[in-house]
Amino acid sequence: MAALAMSPLLPMWQHRLEAVLEVLRGEPGKQVAERFHMTRSDLYKFRARAWEALRRALLDQTRGPKRPANRLSPEREQAVVEALKAHPTWSARQIHEHLGDQAPHPRTIERIRRRHGLKRELKRPAPTQAANRIPPEDKAQARQAVEAQPELGPHRLAWDLRNEKGIKISPTTMKRIKCEVRIANDPLPIPAPTPNWLFYERKHPHSLWHGDCMEKVFLADTGCQAYHLALLDDYSRGYVFCDLFREVTPQTTIETMISAMRQWQVIPKQVVFDNGGPFKGKMLEAFCKNLEIQLIHTSPRHPQTNGKLERAFRDDMPEFYRHYETWDFDELRRDLPAYVEYRNEIRGHWALNGQPARVRLDEQHRMALPRVLEQLEDYARYELFQKKVTEAGCLRMMCRHIYLDEVLAGQVVTCYETLKGLEVLGADQQVYLLRDYRKWHKRYWWNHGQEVPDDLRFEPRGAVVCPRIAVAYTH
Repeated sequence: MAALAMSPLLPMWQHRLEAVLEVLRGEPGKQVAERFHMTRSDLYKFRARAWEALRRALLDQTRGPKRPANRLSPEREQAVVEALKAHPTWSARQIHEHLGDQAPHPRTIERIRRRHGLKRELKRPAPTQAANRIPPEDKAQARQAVEAQPELGPHRLAWDLRNEKGIKISPTTMKRIKCEVRIANDPLPIPAPTPNWLFYERKHPHSLWHGDCMEKVFLADTGCQAYHLALLDDYSRGYVFCDLFREVTPQTTIETMISAMRQWQVIPKQVVFDNGGPFKGKMLEAFCKNLEIQLIHTSPRHPQTNGKLERAFRDDMPEFYRHYETWDFDELRRDLPAYVEYRNEIRGHWALNGQPARVRLDEQHRMALPRVLEQLEDYARYELFQKKVTEAGCLRMMCRHIYLDEVLAGQVVTCYETLKGLEVLGADQQVYLLRDYRKWHKRYWWNHGQEVPDDLRFEPRGAVVCPRIAVAYTH
C-alpha cells in the first residue's frame, strides 16, 4: 500500500481517492495523511467532498431533459400574459381560442397564469347575502310529513304543508327530503340486476331478415301518419327493402317480402317481426309456412330482439327525413331509394369495421329457382271456410247472395283468402276469384252492409293450385 501511495505514475485524483478510501475503511487519519503526503485538513476535505458526491449520485432523478423542448419563447409567453391581463374573467379555453393557431395548450395557459400570479376574476360579484336556509323546525315537520305519507309526491307534500301549517317549502326541496328519508330508512338498497344481453349474428347473408315499421313520419299535406317499412339483413346490416306507405297491412308485409325476394333472388331462412298488426295474420303465417320460412315474433315489450333494425331507424331519421323542412309523401318516396343505395353501398358500419353493407351482401352464394320466384303470390293463401253453393249457383256471404257458377250448385266448396281476394276452389279444381274481398268485408262490418253492392260476382280464374316448395335453391 505504501508503494501504491508513493507511486508517481498515479494521477492526482486517483492518489486522493486512495487516501479517502483508506480513511473510509477506518484507518487513522494521521497515518493516512503521512502515507499519502498530504495534510489532515486536506484529507478530511476530500472525504467530505466524496460523501457529498455519493449522496447526489444515489438520489432519485426524473427522466428526460431538465428543460422541456417545447418551452414557450419569451415573446409567446408575453402575448399570453397580455391576453390574461386584458381579459381577467376569461377561462384558459377562451384565451386559447382568442389567440388563434399560435396559442399554447389551455393547460399551459393555466400554468402561465399561476406563474405570473394572475387570478381569474369572477364575472359577477360574490353574493353579499346568505343563502336562504330552511329553519330546523320546519325541516323536521317536513320529514315527519314525508314519513307519515310516503306515498305522496313532492308537490302534494309541499302544498299540504303550505295550506295546513303555513310552511313554504319548494317541491324540489321536498323531493330532496324524500330522498334523505328513503336513504335513512334503507341505507343499503338492493341494486338492480345487470341485464344479460344476448348478442347474435348470422353467418351468411339472407339467413335472417328483420322487419319493422318506423311510425314517426307525419305528412305535411294530410297531417296523417306514414309508415317507413324496412327489411334488414342480419348478417350484412343492409336494407333488402325499404319504402314509405300510407297504410301497412299484413298483405303489404307479404308484398314487401315478395319484392325483396325477387330483387335479391333469394328466399330467407327466417324473418323476425314485432307483435304489431301488420306482422300477424293467418295469411302471413301460411305464406311463410309454404315457403319453409321460419316466422319469429319478438317478446312483447322487448324491442332489443329487433335491435339491429331499431338502431337503423335511429339513423334514418337524422340522415334522411330531417333533411326536409316539410314531409311530402311523393317527395320522400322519390328520394328514399337514393338514400337506401347510399346506406348499402357507401355508409360504413361500426359492426363491420367501417365497411359498407354491400361487402357482405355480395357474399351471397345461393339463388332461388326462377319458377319459385315467379309464383310467390300463389304461396300466400290459406283456407278460410267451406260453404255449400245454392241451387242458383250463389254463395251466401255478407248478407248477400254472391253469384259463383251454376255448375257448382249443391256442392261444398272451399274458400281461400289470397292477396288478390277470396278464391273458391270447386270439386273440379276450378278456381273463382272475388276481387277486393277484404274491402267489401270491412265495409260490411263497419257499415252493416249498407255499402256492399248487390252485383258482386266471382270471376273464373282457371285451374290454379297452390304450389308446394321442394327444392327452392340452386348453388
